[in-house]
Amino acid sequence: MQSAMTRFPWFAPLLALYPLLYIAVVNPGQTEPTSVAIVAVVAIAAAFALLVILRSALSTWNRAGIGVAWSSLLFYAYGPVNGWWLESVLARIEQEAAKPDWMASNPQMLQSTLWLLLLLLGFVALRRLHDTAVNRVTGAANLTSFLLMGLLLVQLAVHAAGGQAAERPAPGTKASIQAQAPAATPDIYYIILDGYARADTLAKYYHYDNAPFLDGLRARGFQVSEASHSNYYWTFLSLASSLNFDYMQPMLGAALDPAGTDRNSAYKLLRHNRAADFLRARGYRFVQLQSTWGGTGTNPFADEFIPCNSGLFESEYLRAIADASWLRALNARASMDVANCHLHNLDTLAGQAQKPGPKFVFAHFVPPHHPYLFDREGHVLRRANLSDQFEFQKRLWEEREPYRDQLIYMNGRITAVVDRLIAESARPPIIILQSDHGPNLRTGLRLPEQRRIRMSNFAAFHLPDAPAGLMPDDATPVNQFRRIFNHYFTAGLPLLPERYYASSYLRPYEFVEVDTNGVELAPAAR
Repeated sequence: MQSAMTRFPWFAPLLALYPLLYIAVVNPGQTEPTSVAIVAVVAIAAAFALLVILRSALSTWNRAGIGVAWSSLLFYAYGPVNGWWLESVLARIEQEAAKPDWMASNPQMLQSTLWLLLLLLGFVALRRLHDTAVNRVTGAANLTSFLLMGLLLVQLAVHAAGGQAAERPAPGTKASIQAQAPAATPDIYYIILDGYARADTLAKYYHYDNAPFLDGLRARGFQVSEASHSNYYWTFLSLASSLNFDYMQPMLGAALDPAGTDRNSAYKLLRHNRAADFLRARGYRFVQLQSTWGGTGTNPFADEFIPCNSGLFESEYLRAIADASWLRALNARASMDVANCHLHNLDTLAGQAQKPGPKFVFAHFVPPHHPYLFDREGHVLRRANLSDQFEFQKRLWEEREPYRDQLIYMNGRITAVVDRLIAESARPPIIILQSDHGPNLRTGLRLPEQRRIRMSNFAAFHLPDAPAGLMPDDATPVNQFRRIFNHYFTAGLPLLPERYYASSYLRPYEFVEVDTNGVELAPAAR
């Protein structure tokens, strides 16, 4: 006689649902509740539909349940195995400059064929499995799935409790900042060129003289900070700090865990930022262009969010599912083309001057950071999508020539964008051109030098009618909006001490304070 645990394969829909909910729970700042709900309903419906179909083919509900579980296992294992395939096979082919054969050039078709074969072999094996074994597997699988879902609910409760602190307004938001409104309200453009190297880094490590670009900016009225440094090592920390004109440590407060990796609170600060709130209180609209990086790829807090031409996997949550599952095989056809997104954003940004203002426009471009999509003339070298754009990335920072070529191309495009913004704006605009950090060069370099290169960022400012010294040569992002808002809006914001924090990718919140040469400061000097 069957027990309650072996009577029906409840694990079939639960195991199909669990990975989808897990992705949502551990990435709460990157998921939209509507997307999660829709995907969950589709997953449950698909699991029950497959259960009914397999019931007729495999003769019992429990066998059918194991068949659904086997299908789910292959579905979710596809992404990790495909990632290994691309990294270990295609990356080696690229590095050796070998001519790829059919197997290497068609990894999705090859693996999908193999997966279909494994799926059918699993169903054949199930038909031969003894009923006693089937019932035992069903009981164990039911118990395991219930425990997994219970743990997931606990995680959800913990994240929900932690997220309440992130919802509170940070000190200095529009509720607490009071300032006199200016007589004229220039549009403000904050343009991030990810990983763009400072001029001295380009000269020493890339053997490239960036003077023509920088002199062109100066001729257009820009101040170029020759000794600028970023305050943080990683994009999400650097941008969250600059957009909130504060350091991450006091903003995160009790939520700061040196051993943690959860980016939810930092992403929330990046998207719902103090700069936008400050300007919104003075009649500005906050306009953000969609980027190809997760933290700036969406923003529900923007007054206007301008997407790229996109595909099926436009949602960051759906992209995560696609990257981790058999849907990865569809990415080349169903996801956004990254090169086209950058080209679209360059055109969109240039046209913003003709839109009604006042407005605060935020645009984050991944280039010149890899993937290296463009040569110096702008020819597209590679068609990447959102899920595979950072494949083969471990050593790409060391590829100096493609980085330099992509930077040269971006120089020309950004110059053209700046010319249109200045020429077509009703009044001279404020334009901040900046990199969130420098390149991540490591090979043959001591740790302090690695840090110095990484934190030597590019910065240039178009500040109409501002004194030449408004933005010091060694300015850092944490104080730039304080200086700008103090000058143009008489905000009275005190300047913060200039500090620099390095951290590892795996432990981004374990901050090490360093000086401008990348040397760790002694405790007494911090």
